[in-house]
Amino acid sequence: MKLKYQVPRLYEGLLPKDILSFEVNETRATCEACLMAKPRRKKTPFYEPDLKCCTYYPFLPNFVVGAILSDESRSAPGAVASIREKIKTRHYSLPLGLVAPPNYQVPFNHRKQNEFGRRRDWLCPYFQPEQQNCGIWRHRGAVCTSFYCQSSFGRKGLRYWDQISNYLTYVEMALMEEALVMLDFSPRQISDLLSYLNRQEASAAEMRSPRLPEKKARDLWNGYFEDQEGFFKKSFQIVGELDRRAFRELLGETGQQLEDHLRKAFTELCP
Repeated sequence: MKLKYQVPRLYEGLLPKDILSFEVNETRATCEACLMAKPRRKKTPFYEPDLKCCTYYPFLPNFVVGAILSDESRSAPGAVASIREKIKTRHYSLPLGLVAPPNYQVPFNHRKQNEFGRRRDWLCPYFQPEQQNCGIWRHRGAVCTSFYCQSSFGRKGLRYWDQISNYLTYVEMALMEEALVMLDFSPRQISDLLSYLNRQEASAAEMRSPRLPEKKARDLWNGYFEDQEGFFKKSFQIVGELDRRAFRELLGETGQQLEDHLRKAFTELCP
């Protein structure tokens, strides 16, 4: 499958055309037949077949949340309802996007080897258990797009997917921050918001509740607290109005380097 069909649709007008055309068909590790649910050797790490590698709470950037809410037909109704519930209940709905609460992030970031793929309480909030699939597949983020426990192409394949992850993560963050800047968030405010990602530790109060205190949430939202869904849709609109030239300027030299690393990894894989 070409990369253009694996990333959010919005990226089709932004990412370089040659990168969007990269096609790597993985046949060993698939969602339908999880290799890790059937370990060949005893005492090796494995995933529960109804959880697979979906015991992960993905970060959804503001513009991606806005894309989902602006075109609900491309996502499962249950996943869309979950997003609205998080907004309503202050379940770490932030101007930068939807974030796993600290009482999820901290234990996940200190997980033991045999916990991933097996802890039911870590199941992704957008996973559809009855259908055994992702409710936001066409809007899934960098980690979920690029994660392969094994590759049909061995180490070269895993290296390629690592470069996909590095590049798409950088793209996500750059676009998310651009939306915040355009919606009048200062560098200090953005820095404060970024501290809610990838938490290694948290206060006792944060570990007790998956919700932000209302006063804290209002402060972080910078005047947008009462219309968070509208804010996310505006973020999507801002990113949607970028063209490839503006996108390249936004990514800068670091983005160009990541693109070059990705092209090299693809060339090594598919000479």
